[in-house]
Amino acid sequence: MNKKFLLLAGGVDKKGIVYKLTEILKKYKFNIEDSSMVMLRRTFSIIMLLTNKNKINEKKFQKNICDFMNKNQMMVDIRLISKDEMKEYKEEGQIYMIFISGKDKIGIVNRITDILYKNKINIIDLETKSTERIIPHAYYMHLEVDIPKNVDINKLENKLKSICKKMGVNINLKPVAKEIL
Repeated sequence: MNKKFLLLAGGVDKKGIVYKLTEILKKYKFNIEDSSMVMLRRTFSIIMLLTNKNKINEKKFQKNICDFMNKNQMMVDIRLISKDEMKEYKEEGQIYMIFISGKDKIGIVNRITDILYKNKINIIDLETKSTERIIPHAYYMHLEVDIPKNVDINKLENKLKSICKKMGVNINLKPVAKEIL
C-alpha cells in the first residue's frame, strides 16, 4: 500500500539543492506527486506531496536527510499523512483571482485574509512579493480563492476595496472562467 508524505524544506539558496534532495528521494523510491518550489530573495523553499509503497530503512533515510540538511544548511521535515489529507482539492463555489499592489506596509495580508476568513472563503494559492529596488518598497499580492456560492460578490468586493483604500493599496477581483479550468 502506498504511504503518503508531506515534505517541507527551506534554507539559503544554493545551486543543486533540488537535485541533491531528489537524489535521496529517488534512492528510497519516493514518488513526487505534487510540488511547489520558490526562491524568496536568497532563500529557497520546497513543498512536496510524496508517495512510497516500499518498506524503507527509516534510520538510514533519516541519516541521509540529516546529512543533506547539515551540508546544505537546510531544514527538512517529512511527515506521514493520511489518504484523506492527500485528496485533490475540489472547489465549492466560484474561483476568483485577487490582485493587490501598492506601497509595502505591515498588515496587508492579515487584513485581506481576515475578510476572506469571515466570509468562509478558501485560499487556494497566495503569493506576495516586495521589492526593495523601488523606494518606497513596492508590494504585490496575488491570491487564488474559492468563493462559496452564498457569498454576495459585490458586497465582498466593496469590503475589500474599502479596506484596501484605507491601507493605500489597489485591488482587482476577477472571476476565473470555468472553461479555463
